[in-house]
Amino acid sequence: MIYAVLLNYTRPMEEVNHHLEPHKAWLVNNLRQGGMIFAGPLDSKTGGMILASCPNREALEAMMAQDPFIAQNVASYQAHACSPALASAEFPAHWAPGARFI
Repeated sequence: MIYAVLLNYTRPMEEVNHHLEPHKAWLVNNLRQGGMIFAGPLDSKTGGMILASCPNREALEAMMAQDPFIAQNVASYQAHACSPALASAEFPAHWAPGARFI
């Protein structure tokens, strides 16, 4: 299952920035383990976006609970699940096993 995760900063940027390096380390770890496809800040500077690959919502919630931004209450998140039906031939097949690749 693919999840579009939108992070929303809930505290002033000074507090968010205090947890930025541990948050980045958490992102790198999850990217290396294959739990995330990409991550980055929103252009609005009000949060970030993560595209995650998790077997189910429980796995996603367990992963997100480890995010320093969430654990330190400087951000909240909303996750939207999707089972890809169509995908670019360039997209890795293991992230969209049920998709038709074009």
